[in-house]
Amino acid sequence: MRRNLYLAGTLLLILFLSSTAVFAQSTTISGQVLDASNNEPLVGVNILVKGKVVGTVTNTEGNFSLVVHDPPPFALVVSSVGYEAQEVEITQPTDNLSISLSEQTMLGQEVVVSASRVEESILESPVSIEKMDIRDVQSSAAPNFYDQIANLKGIDVSAQGLLIKTVNVRGFGANGNTRTVQLIDGIDNQAPGLNFPVGNVVGIPELDLESVELLPGAASALYGPNAINGIILMQSKSPFDYQGLSATARLGVNHVDGEDDDPSPYYNFGLRYAKAFNNKFAFKVNAEYIRANDFRGVDFRDQSDIVERSDENIDPNNRAGRRTYDGVNVYGEPLVDLRSLIPSSSALAAVEALLPTDETRFFTPTGYTERDFVDNTTESLKLGAALHYRINDELEALAQFNHGSGSTVYTANDRFVLDGLSIWTAKAELRSSNFFVRGYRTQENSGDSYAANTLASLINAQTTIPAYAGAFAGARLGGASVEEAHGAARGASDALRAANLTNGEYQQLFDSLRQIPISEGGAKFLDETSLTHFEGMYNFSDKIDFAEVVVGANYRRYDLNSSGTLFALQDNGEEFDINEWGAYVQVSKSVADDKIDLSGSVRYDKNEYFEGQFSPRLSGVLKVANGHNVRASFQRGFRIPTTQDQFIDLNVVTRRLIGSNSVLVDRYNFESNQVYSTPSVQAAQANFAATGDVAASVDLLDPIEFEEFDTEKVNTYEVGYKGLINNRLLIDAYYYYSSYRDFIAEVDFTQTVTSDGLPPYEGPANPEGIVQQTVATQRFGFDINTDGTVDAHGFAVGLDYSLDKGYTLGGNVAFNQLLDQDDLIRQGFQAQYNTPEWRYNIRFANRKVTDNIGFNLVWRWQDAFLWESSFGQGIIPAFQTLDAQVSYKLPSLKSILKIGGSNVLNERYTTSFGNPRMGAIYYVSITFDEFLN
Repeated sequence: MRRNLYLAGTLLLILFLSSTAVFAQSTTISGQVLDASNNEPLVGVNILVKGKVVGTVTNTEGNFSLVVHDPPPFALVVSSVGYEAQEVEITQPTDNLSISLSEQTMLGQEVVVSASRVEESILESPVSIEKMDIRDVQSSAAPNFYDQIANLKGIDVSAQGLLIKTVNVRGFGANGNTRTVQLIDGIDNQAPGLNFPVGNVVGIPELDLESVELLPGAASALYGPNAINGIILMQSKSPFDYQGLSATARLGVNHVDGEDDDPSPYYNFGLRYAKAFNNKFAFKVNAEYIRANDFRGVDFRDQSDIVERSDENIDPNNRAGRRTYDGVNVYGEPLVDLRSLIPSSSALAAVEALLPTDETRFFTPTGYTERDFVDNTTESLKLGAALHYRINDELEALAQFNHGSGSTVYTANDRFVLDGLSIWTAKAELRSSNFFVRGYRTQENSGDSYAANTLASLINAQTTIPAYAGAFAGARLGGASVEEAHGAARGASDALRAANLTNGEYQQLFDSLRQIPISEGGAKFLDETSLTHFEGMYNFSDKIDFAEVVVGANYRRYDLNSSGTLFALQDNGEEFDINEWGAYVQVSKSVADDKIDLSGSVRYDKNEYFEGQFSPRLSGVLKVANGHNVRASFQRGFRIPTTQDQFIDLNVVTRRLIGSNSVLVDRYNFESNQVYSTPSVQAAQANFAATGDVAASVDLLDPIEFEEFDTEKVNTYEVGYKGLINNRLLIDAYYYYSSYRDFIAEVDFTQTVTSDGLPPYEGPANPEGIVQQTVATQRFGFDINTDGTVDAHGFAVGLDYSLDKGYTLGGNVAFNQLLDQDDLIRQGFQAQYNTPEWRYNIRFANRKVTDNIGFNLVWRWQDAFLWESSFGQGIIPAFQTLDAQVSYKLPSLKSILKIGGSNVLNERYTTSFGNPRMGAIYYVSITFDEFLN
């Protein structure tokens, strides 16, 4: 590790020394930038020397002054949001340069960098790309910019709450999507122990956001592992380009219908300040705070038969005589076998002969709903600071620190309450117009987070379950039938539960068990995993004439640290670490009189636990006519199994989750003590109960064989068209076909366990005992690679039409379909495609109905679909939402007043299984910007 830090520091020093030249001549340029429509001065306009990092911005009178350490000629690039950029040729020094900028009226003029890691017009991008700029953020009707991502073409969002929302692209959606990468200023925004970004709980403050670019589809060839279905790049504002003070206050209300909670306030406050000195040194600081009572999970369907009875919602406090019940959003309801309690219950031992041997020996204790058990206060505090120094006209150095903390609830194998979660990142970077070198570290701290179902189950295990068992035994001894005994036991255990809630015993257990780590029998999970990353890129465009050549490389290290609560320990008692590195090269060239742009890239990545992986990309853009481009591409992407896929060791009540690294396979004797798929175990036990035929029942067991765990790969073929018709209609359409190999899926299997029930589980397999249920068993969740290929395809079409007087009408429709679901089911896997086949968005807006008034309306709809996950499965009904806002500019206050709301019709909806039922938020906000035009 020290050697890597030494090499990185040496490289930064060499680049610094090689770039600090003494210039013999300086050129001073000063002038004013005006609005072409009214000759009013424009403030905060960016003035940048083309091909260099030196530049400045206009002041409150639209004036600027710039010193360039080069003799003329050179070009100035003059740009401002909402205006058409200009290039101004400078042939001699001047102190009265006048520049007029016209409002941008043509569609499709955005410049993007994510598609090829170099600047290019979005119309000429070789792959599909979506972009949100500052204007889109300012005019968004959603309460925060992250919600606006759901309106982009082909994007699906899983909402686990107001702040934690997961962006899914092209199927295989998840609450924590590890197939989509999110970068903020080049920093991977994942929580290292989870391997996915936790929505906008920690991230970039809205006032500091310059743009969002999203590439749907594989992007591993340029961005490395895990960008298998897409990548999101967020860019913050440079303190050189965006100076001054800006602040925002947004006050709102949700739960307005009072169905799940009383109406409650929503707060969002933001502040940013940036300042540059002599165009050499600049700094910025920013902060954002959000707080609200989140929406709750209120799905009370019984998971025992969830798909067939998808419309049956049950009152969890009045279960209509159900002996067993497992509500989706009800916690602390493990399936209990009365006979398994005999060793710990003298009362049961006394009536062992009276205990049922059929299915009536099972029961579930009364659980707790989210309203009773989970604090739904959600909050987020994001802090950031950066220092920038222009060493010379060619080179800029910067240091950046971001810290985010918050509380929310997210759905994985359990409903995890993230209480006081925090993540900080620190970055140092050296960059010019044709290269960068950066290094950063990300540190996660899970705070007081705990697993809700685990905690509720532990509370019941110490209170209501023993009471249930004792009351059942007493009723049977008194001559009651099995059914009557269950009824008496339920009444007794519920009475104790009610008493505990009033006498404080419940709260004492709650407070105690949530502070005890899972590894020690509690519900708290500890995670202080860190990520260290170094990377660099160089563009040889100024060195090589025949083509544009870009090369890059990176090194990454994960240091797992969960005190044994989340990850397995090595034999020496320490947790594992993971090292990986990668390098890539891209060559681009225009041919046929610049009518065809060709690009090819290849990347090689190596993780210490997996074989090296090549990821090529080939693409071409044919310029059919001016403003009309056809593109085609082939890309190979891959994802390395996550830190949890490899090394998790976690009991989540229903089963034990075990990482797929060979060390754990050996530790738990999965190969020497034969394991069987849980569905086949259940089928065999049911057959034995019905027929009593041991041999025939054993034949139903499906043994699991273990093969080498590998990375997941995808080959994606895509064709697309982007065109601008009459400078009014922008069309963007694509079709893709993806073929996955070594697809990673979870298998659920069962193994016989030792008498004490503790790992490692040793001993020979006992299939007869398993089907007769005379031996103890343990269920496991374990990731493996499926056989064959998994194919999916889809398309999307986006239309944006510019009407007269600034009105715009736009929309998009997307279709995604899994082609191999039946094959996955035959192999015994859930498909977990988790995306609707059809969805669409429609937008109608005008930023300037008058000089001061604007509005935005967005209608979004998606089809019903089946959600499958380790948490459960069920039908997600179709839903539609309407977001709306009206804004009013207050020039004298340099502010914008906005009134709006998300889901303003308050049609409750759920995006994925087990997640909250989302409702409306209505708000009023005011945003101040010192450089507001």
